[in-house]
Amino acid sequence: MMRHNWFPNPMLGDPKPTRSLDCSVNQWGSPDRPGIILRHSSATIGGYAEWVVSGLPAGVRCAFVASCGAAEATDTFRGPLMEVLNSHSATLGHSESWADNKRIRIVFTVPSDGVVKLIFRGRVGKDTAFYQITCTEAGSDESFFTGGTMPLQNN
Repeated sequence: MMRHNWFPNPMLGDPKPTRSLDCSVNQWGSPDRPGIILRHSSATIGGYAEWVVSGLPAGVRCAFVASCGAAEATDTFRGPLMEVLNSHSATLGHSESWADNKRIRIVFTVPSDGVVKLIFRGRVGKDTAFYQITCTEAGSDESFFTGGTMPLQNN
């Protein structure tokens, strides 16, 4: 099965979001775990970064997946850590509003115009990292590979 990652610049060599608010977005992580960091510029609101992605196949179920970095129990975020909107800014799916070193997966159906906004939100007054970002068909992302689909080990 061939997998296509629709997230722009998946290796994040020069991560330029379509729009960012209250933060700068920089490359972060290691070559085997590439990612981004939202460097906060406000002590009162978390960062916001948005990538507009077009040309997705209409009607296809996709998964927007990323790992978030560390958070303390007292941290608050600008809203859901990750969200998918259509071109009219209606929500197609979103994550929880707090997470710590967690793999986040949002499944959504691509709208008829093939355009979505992939959004990351940061912690209030702190930098926030996201790693191994993908936007791919829901059946081809890593959640497909569970114990039931992995080969048996012969010991």
